[in-house]
Amino acid sequence: MTERAAFLASFPCIQSAIKVYGDKQGMRVQLDIPEDQMSEALKILAWRECVLSITVEPCKAGMEQGSGKEPNNVETRPKRKPKWETP
Repeated sequence: MTERAAFLASFPCIQSAIKVYGDKQGMRVQLDIPEDQMSEALKILAWRECVLSITVEPCKAGMEQGSGKEPNNVETRPKRKPKWETP
């Protein structure tokens, strides 16, 4: 039996979503996972100490044909306001 987790995710709109290290140690990738995908994504917690085989592909649904843009079908989170900001 092959263990796997399949879920939709997107890169967060932050500068550090993809970091490439200058000392040739590799790179770090962060993902935003919507609430309705979390049950599947939580499987990866059990594999924290394992080397993972990763396959990534863009989701075809929601992609503008011929635009060259990434799909925008993963819900975005509302922007958080700092606690010190008044409404």
